[in-house]
Amino acid sequence: MIFRKIGIYSVDISICRAAKSTYLCNDNNAIKHNMLVNFRTILSALTLTALLSCTELPAPELPESPQEEPSEKPGDNNGGSEEPGSEEPGGEEPGGETPSGKTLVLFYSYTGNCKTLAAALAGYAEADVQEIEPAEEGLKYDANNYAIGSRLIAAIREKPNDASSYPAIKPVSRNAADYETIVIVTPLWWSNMAAIMQSYLFNEGSKMKGKKVGLIVSSASSGISSVVADAKRLVPDVQWMGEALWINNSNRSRSVELVKEWWNGLNKKEETMTSEIKITVSGKSLPVKIEDNVATKALVAALREAPITYEAHDYGGFEKVGGIGRTLPSNDSQITTSPGDVILYNSDQIVLFYGSNSWSYTRIGKIQYGTLEELKSFLQAGNGNISVSLSL
Repeated sequence: MIFRKIGIYSVDISICRAAKSTYLCNDNNAIKHNMLVNFRTILSALTLTALLSCTELPAPELPESPQEEPSEKPGDNNGGSEEPGSEEPGGEEPGGETPSGKTLVLFYSYTGNCKTLAAALAGYAEADVQEIEPAEEGLKYDANNYAIGSRLIAAIREKPNDASSYPAIKPVSRNAADYETIVIVTPLWWSNMAAIMQSYLFNEGSKMKGKKVGLIVSSASSGISSVVADAKRLVPDVQWMGEALWINNSNRSRSVELVKEWWNGLNKKEETMTSEIKITVSGKSLPVKIEDNVATKALVAALREAPITYEAHDYGGFEKVGGIGRTLPSNDSQITTSPGDVILYNSDQIVLFYGSNSWSYTRIGKIQYGTLEELKSFLQAGNGNISVSLSL
């Protein structure tokens, strides 16, 4: 509390001067006495008033002004900027940890565009939503010619397998392992996936193993091939759901409609899932009737992109086995095989049986062959290495 000393001092001097003048002009002792009493009373009242006027009162609270979203995004090679989009009805904000559906939509949004896409998709897919956010708030990734954004991408490019290359993100409330289908919605930064989303996938991608995964990418005009490559590098052991959806400035006015068409197309493709693949050895092909499990779904998804060719060798006098150069999700159980069985072993090897064995495997399917001798001839049983091609 600060006393208003100047004001009190002025009052005191004025009263004292008035009292002194009266006292000198009147010799009557009674008058002098009364004057002194009145002076003290007046002085006490005025002093109390002055003190009360010094009491501090609480200041009124001021409302916070809304923060504006930035109108540019980091690192589109063509220098374009995206205007923030408003959230469409049908989406939901993340909250709670219990999944309410089979699909999870993951998104990171700097300008608001990806938030719009994620909200629209969540409505169509009846999905849960998880926003990925940087741990450090308020960074202007696009400032100074996108200095921060480009530095983050450069660090990841230099050491993509080093956890320290990825910017910190906030904890998430949704667990990707709880869902069957996951859709990643991300912007493009300097031709690559936005660094914030890359951080999430680097940390949590292993939880998506064997899941069905889709990708939606937003950019001004730059192509998205490097973003797709980033996704496949960070989450390699998944079933990719068709082609990634690319939203850019030329089609952004139809983005919500395009999201719906893309999602419906994926579901139709899922309904027409193939039940057979083809195996080719030395120019001769036979059909393989496949099982319906996580391994075969991942295998078919891979074969939609390109055939898989690998070298297989004889083992134990009853099989041809070889590594296929990738891992597939497995659900091993104790199996006694029979001739013609196609088996996944150790998640990264495919075994073609022309005899029998008991072990913990995941079934892929059954080669449709004639006689046992025809099967052995096809697989060149006991005759060394063969080149095997799997295709649709």
